[in-house]
Amino acid sequence: MKIISIDKPKGWTSFDVVFFLKKYFQEKKIGHLGTLDPIATGVLPIFIGKATRLIPFFNNVDKTYRAVCKLGVCTDTYDANGKITKTNRSTRLDHEKITNSFYSFLGEKKQNIPPFSAAKINGVPFYKLARKGIKVPNKTRSVFFHELKIEKIELPYIKFIVRCSKGTYIRSLANDLGILLKVGAHLTSLERLSCGIFFNTKNSISINNLKNIDNYSKIPWISPSTLLEHIHTLYANEEIQSYIKFGRRIELSRTNNYSDLKKLKTDNVIKQKINLVQTKVLDNNQNLIAIGHLIWENKLCYFQPSKVFI
Repeated sequence: MKIISIDKPKGWTSFDVVFFLKKYFQEKKIGHLGTLDPIATGVLPIFIGKATRLIPFFNNVDKTYRAVCKLGVCTDTYDANGKITKTNRSTRLDHEKITNSFYSFLGEKKQNIPPFSAAKINGVPFYKLARKGIKVPNKTRSVFFHELKIEKIELPYIKFIVRCSKGTYIRSLANDLGILLKVGAHLTSLERLSCGIFFNTKNSISINNLKNIDNYSKIPWISPSTLLEHIHTLYANEEIQSYIKFGRRIELSRTNNYSDLKKLKTDNVIKQKINLVQTKVLDNNQNLIAIGHLIWENKLCYFQPSKVFI
């Protein structure tokens, strides 16, 4: 099962990366987490083949970015790729006012979705309407800014780091900051530093470095079992695997896992009042076999697969 984190180059769309990897790996099915705009660089998690079925488990992870915005200039896309719509003097702003305004975005906020975005109205993406000069209706979404940090202020530029929830537009943050400061602003650069806790700059590889790898085994694949280490684990022998292969529920009361399951039942069923525990199943070589739930019924424990990978 193939999972890799790509360091997306500037100027490429996320689709460009997927298109390249389909040809490079000769794979028909490839998906990714968290779309990045062409102006952005950085971490783009890629799931290949059967691994695409794991994407829903990571769709809601937080993202961390390093960004630079320019005060005093507004654009129609909220970033440097757009047309300038307004300019104002920003040099008279003091650092204290900028800092206080920036940190006021901490926590849950309603954020305006950029007119040039993939958000849809009546099935039509905003950017298609915006490119035709059609006014896009205001649409907001709730986002959460977990951490904000200003790294440098060199007017008219502000360099900062953001850790935020899924679906946050950093260019909207730049635009909103400009509105708050009454001078306007737009995003000039954006780098994604991490996507969840397992995809980051340290385990990402650039397209150029990937091209130069001459041995398939040297590709920095990311193990599915590592990504799912927070989920309870069962190990399956060949008999159990034969049941799982056909999506069948399996009674586990007589397996080698039973002593661990009794403790798990005490911790989850009795204490937390639940009788379902999300579980992954591995073979003896640490290969992911299935994901599903443990279910306790009539003092017996069963594993019910929901996603099968064999």
